[in-house]
Amino acid sequence: MKKFFCLTIISMFLLLISCTDSTKTSTDNTGTSQADENLAKNSRVYKAIETGDAATLDSLISSDAVDHQGPNGTEIKGTDNVKHMLADIHNHLKDGKFEVIEAATNGDYIFTLARVTGTTADSTWGMPPGSKVDEKGVDVVKIRDGKMVEHWGFVDPAAMMKKMHEMHSMERKMETMPKK
Repeated sequence: MKKFFCLTIISMFLLLISCTDSTKTSTDNTGTSQADENLAKNSRVYKAIETGDAATLDSLISSDAVDHQGPNGTEIKGTDNVKHMLADIHNHLKDGKFEVIEAATNGDYIFTLARVTGTTADSTWGMPPGSKVDEKGVDVVKIRDGKMVEHWGFVDPAAMMKKMHEMHSMERKMETMPKK
């Protein structure tokens, strides 16, 4: 198990290092490369999610977009469904912040190390209301025709294992509480 986690972390590290865009793609007359434009759009998506600005997402997400990291392992398809899922975050996470720690591009892909912080509003995410959230993960987004068409998300395995342990401990504590 330890070998798996070590290999996963090393693989993610190597992936991020290898994905820096050392060659500029089509540069327009303002000196902005396609890679720079994609990174700017990526930042706008995180800001739109943080603020709940669904209208901005229309210009950034393709109508046939697929989010491979939907709730409970489901795929979310289409702009309207993706926007609904992202807007729903605000129902479950108060004072949520989405910080782009680092982002890199390679062709049609954007790789982002992001941090999400906030406070749970309910127990939808498996934590009691009022729990502090402070998690990091890697998002991979595919771009086509200037819009985001696919998203995959990867969480820190150590943080996930810790959260699973905390949830299991909470379940055991609830089982031992006297029933009313």
